[in-house]
Parts: sequence; structure tokens; C-alpha cells
Amino acid sequence: MHLSFVIPVYNEEESLRQLTAGILEHSRKHRVEILFVDDGSTDGSLGVIRELAKKHTQVRYIAFRRNFGKSAALDAGFREVTGEVVFTMDADLQDDPAEIPAFLERLAQGADMVSGWKKKRHDPITKTLPSKVFNYMIRRMSGINLHDFNCGFKAYRREVVAELRVYGEMHRFLPVLAGSRGFSVVEIPVQHHARAYGRSKFGIERIMRGFFDMFTVFFLTGYLARPMHLFGGIGIVSTLLGTLTLFYLYGAKLITGEPIGPRPLLFITFFLMGIGIQVLLFGLIAELVIHIRKWDLPDYSIREQSGSDKRRGK
Repeated sequence: MHLSFVIPVYNEEESLRQLTAGILEHSRKHRVEILFVDDGSTDGSLGVIRELAKKHTQVRYIAFRRNFGKSAALDAGFREVTGEVVFTMDADLQDDPAEIPAFLERLAQGADMVSGWKKKRHDPITKTLPSKVFNYMIRRMSGINLHDFNCGFKAYRREVVAELRVYGEMHRFLPVLAGSRGFSVVEIPVQHHARAYGRSKFGIERIMRGFFDMFTVFFLTGYLARPMHLFGGIGIVSTLLGTLTLFYLYGAKLITGEPIGPRPLLFITFFLMGIGIQVLLFGLIAELVIHIRKWDLPDYSIREQSGSDKRRGK
């Protein structure tokens, strides 16, 4: 079997040699390609990756001009890999290559995507608590019953990644995006090691971005092909409320003879019937335009690349 590994890298120079050795060791029965995507590292990560690419024919790399984020790195990798099965792993050695056969076994049983579940995590509560809240909300909104949507250790059939476009913080929602396309998504527990080198890139701003993207995914997966089912319903309710309010004001005028022009309720009526609908329609158009654009224009710029003649990100 041909296995591809897409590994985003940002300042992880100490762990890359050990990670490469582990992947090659635990997938030696298969044809392997390891694609490192250097996301604008400022340490010696890119130098180590170049060294590994010279030493191992299985290793290739993409180097971004600056830091564009994990989603951009995964998207660039997904566009380049050619394996029948595509793995994603973090570069910090918290994901254990010894788990690779377990992922392949679940794929062999018929799953299209296998997501890791860090059942016992070696992270501070400032990271685990928001993660639990986030995972609970995604389960409720998506209907996909996973414990850990954000685990970076995943395996996909090639046809799954061919249909995914990843931007913003969408890497957190890959199981949701795959499930919305009709692919089967399962979960297996994986061992989560404590970070051996460096420090976490997790920050509070990522929580906010993740929650904003959660609502984007909710729209894209549920209403992209039928947006009027959502916005039409909201528009009808808003217009109906405005119409009922207008009838109420007209009825009050007939009964009391009091003019309705100065009444604040009239302004609420105009808001319900006009401004609200316009804002919702502008939001719909903007979301559709942005989503269509993301399919054509990558959110990154490649400075250097090995093992490919393709010129991307330009």
C-alpha cells in the first residue's frame, strides 16, 4: 500500500529526525512518502527537513514564505500527496507512529476516515477544558459522535482528502467536512505523549477563531447547497413579524385614531421587514463568495518545494 504522511511543521527542529525514523520504522511494509510542510519556521526546522530529504528518498517538503497556519499547511499537503492512504500527524512527537497499523486496520474494515482520540491527554487544563467544551458543541451541532475532533493524528482514504479544502481554522472540523460529503468517519483511542521539545503554539485567540469557524462549518455543511432553507426561513419569520406588527399598528389607528408615524413600534417594523433581511442576505452572499474563492486561491505562498515540478501558491 502507498502511504502518504502530511506533517505541518512550525519550529520543531528537535523532533523531526526522531519522527521520521518512527514513521519509516512502523510503516516499512508499505511504500511511503513523508511530506513536511514548513509553516514559516524561524528556528532550524527547514534545515533539518532539507537534510532529511537528502538522506531519505521518501521525504519531500514544502516551505512557506511565512507562517500561514495549520489549515493552510494541510491544504497544501493534500494537494500534493499521491498515496492511497493519507495520514496527518503533528510534528512534536505527541503522536506515536506505533499507532499507524491500528489506523490501517480500521480503514481495512471499511472506514473512509479514522480520527485519533487522545483519551488521556498530557496537556494543561487551559488547553483540555476549552477542548472538551468545543468537542461537545461540535458533536451537538454536527451529529458526528467523536470525542476529539481536533486530534492531529488522522488517516484518510485518498478520495476523502481530494474533496477537502482547508482554510482558516478548518483543520479542527475535518471529520465534520468529510462526514457532510457522505464519507464514514470513525474514531480510535491513541496514545498521547507529553511534549518532549519546544512549547505549545496554543493560544486563547485560537479558541475564538475556532468558534467563529464552527458556525461557518455549520452553514457550509448544512446549507451550502440549499442556503434558502436557512436564510429563507429566517427572512420569512422576520418579514412575518414585521407584517404582523404593521397590521397591529394599522388596527390601533382604526380603533383609536391615533397616528402611527411617531410610534417607536413603526421603526421596529421597518427594521424587521427591511434591515434584518438585508443583513442576512449580505451575509449569505459574502459567505458563498468567500467559499467559492477558497477553492481557487490558496491561502499561502510557497517559497521552496522538493520533489515536484508544480508551482503552487502563485
